[in-house]
Amino acid sequence: MERVPREVIAFAEDPRAYVVPDPDEERILDDQTCVTFSPGEHFWSTSVCRVRFPPDGVEDGLDRVRTLMSARGRREAVWTLGPSSTPGDVVDRLVALGLERESAEGSVILTLTESPAVRRTDVEVRLVETFEDHMAALEAAIEGFGFPEHDADDERRRARETFEIERDSGTVVRFVASVDGAPVASAHATYSPHGAYVGGVATVPAARGRGAMSAVIAAAWTDAVRRGTPALVCFGGSMSTPTLQRLGFRAYARAEHLIDRP
Repeated sequence: MERVPREVIAFAEDPRAYVVPDPDEERILDDQTCVTFSPGEHFWSTSVCRVRFPPDGVEDGLDRVRTLMSARGRREAVWTLGPSSTPGDVVDRLVALGLERESAEGSVILTLTESPAVRRTDVEVRLVETFEDHMAALEAAIEGFGFPEHDADDERRRARETFEIERDSGTVVRFVASVDGAPVASAHATYSPHGAYVGGVATVPAARGRGAMSAVIAAAWTDAVRRGTPALVCFGGSMSTPTLQRLGFRAYARAEHLIDRP
């Protein structure tokens, strides 16, 4: 088994700090944080990662991020904190300052640097190239994640603009998986010089257990190899991590996700 390059591990821990922002995104990257403002009204539309606060700078750093949010009319944000975040007790200190854990277990930081071990299935995966495919992938994600109606409506409202930006960016690819012609899963991959960050992997409940996630990962790997960056990184939850590890992903560490609603 190959050793995972250091730069791939750094990318896996803080992918937002390495990918090229979309034209409709704003990224503020400095020596303490990477703050990305994306379209939408979800808490994940404002993300904070690569946190490097000095020991006496946590409260000031939080205030600075909140000031950026307020200036843009943002009321929620998600902070992702991996093992390289500083100071070492930054998670507990942010919680004490009012942030809430998204979940009790956080997520696993995963890397794949070899061809995934995918079994043959009846799942067909294709790159999204048309608006119809984009909508099929979007509806699969809405059902797979169980989006609240407000969030689903927001995604649908912005669908045409999102499709056009992804189509023109050259660094974001969306996949849609189908069984017998019916869309059952979707995911997107955002590319960097170190590989692809795979996110938004969702399968509709009726199709789970048929290999849709494996097929999507195989398609993302093939596309990453074609681009000359053969590595995939992602965050795995309690349900997805065992499947991803069977495919060959290696767990590096855990990340905490904190929600800020100032």
